[in-house]
Amino acid sequence: MSRDADIRRPASPCPTRSGRRRERGCTARVLAVFRCKRGTAAIEAALILPILLTMMLGMVELTTYVEATRKAVSAAQTVADLVAQESATTDNDLDVIRLAAESILAPLDTKNGKLKIAIASIGFDDDDGSTFVLWDDKDAGAPPVVPSDADGLGSPGESVVMVSMSFQYDSPFGFMLTSSTLEESAFSRPRITRRIALNGKTDHNS
Repeated sequence: MSRDADIRRPASPCPTRSGRRRERGCTARVLAVFRCKRGTAAIEAALILPILLTMMLGMVELTTYVEATRKAVSAAQTVADLVAQESATTDNDLDVIRLAAESILAPLDTKNGKLKIAIASIGFDDDDGSTFVLWDDKDAGAPPVVPSDADGLGSPGESVVMVSMSFQYDSPFGFMLTSSTLEESAFSRPRITRRIALNGKTDHNS
């Protein structure tokens, strides 16, 4: 055997045709996997995005409804407290006090009869302390004034201011809720006198 036969031929610096084919095949597989992953991500996004948007709108609507409920409670209690601070009041005074409720509920829409308020003075009988209406001033369609709701809130011969309020809440989105009627009641004992007079009379039954 000749010495030249033992000398190995140096590798060619250029890839062979079969090597180039393998490289192209490998690149194609990588690109195919990448395209597949991008397609899967797009499908997942298309499925998840509507769910996320639904959850987000639901949370916003729920938060808005809870805030409206809080405002309604505050408005009813404020009206009762303002009336209770007077020794006497008039129909005009009560109309002005109603504006305070509208201010508290802002920016919610209270126009066109959406806000209805009944204001009453509930008396406690001089003998047995049973409750009865001394006077009331209410908007058309306002919740009824139920004297028995004030049981236990005063002593015989005294009175308590009672406010019954309803507010039609319209959802700004209409997604989970379209409209809902919020009803609240509030009580406040007179600060200055035992019984507050309306238009000069403490008891409109006499």
